[in-house]
Amino acid sequence: MKRKKRNVSEESYWKSATDIMAGVLLVILLVLMLLLLYLTQMKKEDYENKADYDGYGIDYDLGDNFQPTTEVDYHKYDGSYMEPPEEGGGGGGGGGEDDPGTDVPQEINPDEGHDKTAVFVTVVDEETGNVIKKAGTLFELYADKNGVGGLQTLHTYYPEKIEYKQYQTTDNGTFYLPEKITKGWYSFHNLVAPEGYGKADNFDFEVTEPLDWPEPYLVKIPFSPSKNNIFVRTVDADTQKAIGGVTYEVYASEDIVTLDGTVRYSAGQKVDEIKCDKNGAGQSKKLYLGKYYLVQTTAAQYYARVLTQVDVEIKMTDTAEKNAAVVQCKKTQIAVTLRDEFDDSPIVGATYSVTDKEALKTDENGALIVTDLEKNKEYTVTLTELPSPYRIKSHKAVFQVDQDGNISGNAQALSQQLAYKIRLTVDVKDQIFRNSVSSGYIFKLLDSNDQTVDEWESVGADHMIDDIEPGTYQLEINGDSSSRLKVNVKDVGTVQKFETKVWTIWDTVLVIAGIITTVIVLFITIRVIRYLRRKKKQNGKQKNTVKEK
Repeated sequence: MKRKKRNVSEESYWKSATDIMAGVLLVILLVLMLLLLYLTQMKKEDYENKADYDGYGIDYDLGDNFQPTTEVDYHKYDGSYMEPPEEGGGGGGGGGEDDPGTDVPQEINPDEGHDKTAVFVTVVDEETGNVIKKAGTLFELYADKNGVGGLQTLHTYYPEKIEYKQYQTTDNGTFYLPEKITKGWYSFHNLVAPEGYGKADNFDFEVTEPLDWPEPYLVKIPFSPSKNNIFVRTVDADTQKAIGGVTYEVYASEDIVTLDGTVRYSAGQKVDEIKCDKNGAGQSKKLYLGKYYLVQTTAAQYYARVLTQVDVEIKMTDTAEKNAAVVQCKKTQIAVTLRDEFDDSPIVGATYSVTDKEALKTDENGALIVTDLEKNKEYTVTLTELPSPYRIKSHKAVFQVDQDGNISGNAQALSQQLAYKIRLTVDVKDQIFRNSVSSGYIFKLLDSNDQTVDEWESVGADHMIDDIEPGTYQLEINGDSSSRLKVNVKDVGTVQKFETKVWTIWDTVLVIAGIITTVIVLFITIRVIRYLRRKKKQNGKQKNTVKEK
């Protein structure tokens, strides 16, 4: 039987069609790959436009519309504190010391799944919700609610594997975990708080769905700004005993600004009032850390209000009451001093009357102090009795105590008064040298009744009498009543001087010696003149004889 031959041309046709279809499929596959690559590039650009990276910190716009994905559980701050990690003791996410410096976490981990969640953290002020833009706020991450699951260790894998156990904020106040975490409960434990803030309570949050880096799980951890009271104690400036019933107003010395940028108080703003109890102690309400000043608004009875401001500063949350500002108040008082106008010696025993007070006497220092003075009242201090033989020009002083307990702006007013005795100095000098006679003379001062007021012997200096009344006196020298000298004494505070001259034995000797010396000089002078004349005549006769020859 004869076989039919195969049609060679038909087989070539189908082979060409198959090659064409394979080429079309290859082109379609290539187009799909290019499209996928383009979409991937678009997603990466969109991610990069959403966030700026600083280590592990992402600077999201955390405005008023930002809300955390979990409810904030506010716990009472327990005041505990943990030291920050030592260098090399485990890196910190969010720009820690072991930060590899990459723009995004590198999770090239063959065991990493796609059901994990990226976490982005920001720290905020509990009162304002504003971001606390400060680097160095430090955390640890624990698994399970309340941290019972233990400390979590996370990693980055490129260019080398690095381990992280602690995570700290960047200058933006943010950080993100270096790798994604699985679903479940977690807790951030705060180790180091921002300056001016208390340590945060453990912050629990739950991861319920996988989220990637472009849209991470957002955690917002609140910190409470530190506050403290201003403590003040009011004491007596002299006795240091407590003074009750004093009040103060508290003002900000400068703008009080927390790290979230919020101006809590403006400079000069009144922020509180303080009233001291009977023990002189008082405190303000809780105020933000910063510098303040106190203005005393009311003073205790009999005390003057302090007019200068008292500067205080709240530095730490653990400021103790023992560091209270101590304000020393002075009693309103009038001080009177009475002294001798001549030698400034104190005058003891002078008596003064004071408005609504008992009579007071000057002490051994010539002073008296008037205290327990009422506010808004005038006081008059009058001299009523002065020890003899003193006299005084002014007898009264008036003082006005104002509503603040001050007198002319001061807590203490001083009246300095001078008294005087009538003083007389008698100086008897010799006639020639005008020196005070030194010895051999007895002087006696007699009054108008011829009674001796004072008697003294010459000692080569003037003699002072400081207990004398004004009037006319007689000065008697060596008992010669016929040659008494008249002395007038006036009622003045200045020392009055009486000066006279007498002939002494030495004056007489000097006069006689002078006369004798003069006679001798005259005699010698006459003898010399005569000698010179005689000599001249002799010389003239000799010249005439020579001419005749």
